[in-house]
Amino acid sequence: MTDAAPTIYAAIPFTALVLLVALVAAVAVRSHLTGRGITPGMILWPLPFAALLGFVGVWCAMGLVMDTCSAADLVAYSVAVGGCGAITLARRRVFHRIDELAGVASHLLRAGRDAVLLVLAAALSVAALEGSWNRVGAQIPVSFILFAVGVVLAAMVALYFLGQRTGVLPCLVAFACIAFGIASHFVLRFKSAAILPSDLLAIGTAAAVSGNYTYELSRHIIFALALFALALCLLSFIHPGRPRNRRVLGANIAGNLCACGLVVAGALGLYNSVDVEEALDFTYDVWMPQFTYMQKGVIPSFLAVLQDLPIEESEGYDADEAQDIEDAYVQSFDLTAGATEARLAAEAQFNEMKPAVVAIMNESFSDLSIYEGLRAAGYTGPAFYNSLGDTLQRGALMSSVVGGGTCNTEFEFLTGNSMAFVGSGKYPYQLYDFSDVSNLAQQFDELGYKTTAIHPQLGSNWNRSNVYNQMGFDTFLTIDDFPDATWYHYGPSDRTCYDRILQMLREDPDPQFIFNVTMQNHGGYDAGTVLEEDLLGIAPEGITDPDTLSSLNTYLACIQASDRDLEYFINELRTIGRPVVLVFFGDHQPSVGPTLNEALYPGEDAFSHSWREFVSTYIIWANYDVAGNDQVSAWDELGANALGAQLLYDIGAPLSDQQKATLATRASVTSLNALGYRGADGICQALDANSFYSSTIDDLRKMQYLNFAEKVQ
Repeated sequence: MTDAAPTIYAAIPFTALVLLVALVAAVAVRSHLTGRGITPGMILWPLPFAALLGFVGVWCAMGLVMDTCSAADLVAYSVAVGGCGAITLARRRVFHRIDELAGVASHLLRAGRDAVLLVLAAALSVAALEGSWNRVGAQIPVSFILFAVGVVLAAMVALYFLGQRTGVLPCLVAFACIAFGIASHFVLRFKSAAILPSDLLAIGTAAAVSGNYTYELSRHIIFALALFALALCLLSFIHPGRPRNRRVLGANIAGNLCACGLVVAGALGLYNSVDVEEALDFTYDVWMPQFTYMQKGVIPSFLAVLQDLPIEESEGYDADEAQDIEDAYVQSFDLTAGATEARLAAEAQFNEMKPAVVAIMNESFSDLSIYEGLRAAGYTGPAFYNSLGDTLQRGALMSSVVGGGTCNTEFEFLTGNSMAFVGSGKYPYQLYDFSDVSNLAQQFDELGYKTTAIHPQLGSNWNRSNVYNQMGFDTFLTIDDFPDATWYHYGPSDRTCYDRILQMLREDPDPQFIFNVTMQNHGGYDAGTVLEEDLLGIAPEGITDPDTLSSLNTYLACIQASDRDLEYFINELRTIGRPVVLVFFGDHQPSVGPTLNEALYPGEDAFSHSWREFVSTYIIWANYDVAGNDQVSAWDELGANALGAQLLYDIGAPLSDQQKATLATRASVTSLNALGYRGADGICQALDANSFYSSTIDDLRKMQYLNFAEKVQ
């Protein structure tokens, strides 16, 4: 907890509360004595303001108001909120004056009054939303503020008509804004993250863990609550007046409901037809969306993410048909690859041995010697990695991203789903709730394994803290768990991670599944971020730009360091005294990859040219003799979505139906990524190409919609 304001400050809002209650009581008694009667609104409208005063008073009494909030701040808050509550007592007099006007004048005055009050209330609600959490909210561009006010206003207008032109229901929009803003404050404070649409899908999980935190009100929240109170005060003065007769009342009700329907239909039409990012000319930060939320505002940013949620359903999709397709592939697998002597021997061995399984997704690790110009310049790739001769399997890994987007390769590996069927430019970790999505952590947990995720950086990066929790990992180690880490280039070194993994394997003999996303090789590759003696001095012919050469050699130095650390790690695993399986792979090529590709391979057709940029690499290795496998480094190209299934197959671990079906489809489509696929004939095709394998691609699309899209939408 931070330092709190003195608990005696609670007397300030409590005093205002007592005065407000006394005033309401006095006005009610006077109305009763003068024969004007007590209306429900006279009592009900001041209640929210009394609640706001009591809320802050209670929090202050519990020592949960930060010391940045002074006595003067609380006085200002109490005067503002108490004053707003008192002003609502004048509603009756104002309405009476308007009702006294005849005919059109009264209608025009009400309409104008309501329009102005709704606009002001919408603006105040947006100010309360941003002011409660966003320290740089004043820097949000005016166009984004106007857009946010427009969205809030549309919601208020719809509820204004639904509530028969009263201000009661629009108050719900104002409340939603302040609630979202306060929630954003605490999510940013506790998790360094923004609230995403996927968080709303997992609100039950969030509620379950919410008791682990201490919720202190900041000065900004206090002021935002005052703005919220002012919005409520304005909305309290929206009233339709008295209908002349029942016929007019019935017509008004019908007309208001029609108007509500038109506003909702128009708003949804705009949402479905207008791309928020394109309309406002911005792109949200998919790695750390909280930065976009701060710079562009909550509402534009949240809607931009929300528009990325839907996954396109394949034409003629039917869930029963998709299940039949998967069942057919499962049966094919069970009768062929699943029934071989090698697989059966591996299954028996796995069931008896339960080896530890370690998955290393090494940041930006790739073998750039696939570029002929680099080989000609003397670069032959990571030496130890390429010389390792006793792997169960190795080969090219087809990634769906290049230069960034690590979480998408991670998504493909852990869930077995492909970005090919999620949608262009999407990042599932930021969009969906993974609680019901099958994944490797869940599978190993069901086998009795302890499951640990490791990423020596902020847990909020790519929303991992939430996603790993939803996936069912028992433990997630972040940068906070590596206080004494040795750094290389961009972050804690690979060896730092490997030493922690070795410690875990030595201290706990129980079966473990450990998934490690490393950090040291992360871009950018600026000069001076690695030791001078580590630079290789590679200068491919045709590349003369000094910045490109500097970035290239910095990156190659990082890979050389990773290669050394991998050699250390594997040598330690050879003598660790327990069976361990290692799958090691790179998530994508570095940002310099496309630059090399452009310079070294000019004039190629666009598809073949792009395909090269998405080639990464993988190995599956074990420190024991795996039954049914001669361990002579058989080479096979895989899509990242199939790597997890192939790992389980090679070591004899149980496979899900989805994984069996994925492996069975490889008889036709050997590798798959967001760009396209390689058919069994060895030819690479774009996803929408009309080829002999199109039916298999359609089957894969339908099965993934069944196993993923239906569970997250």
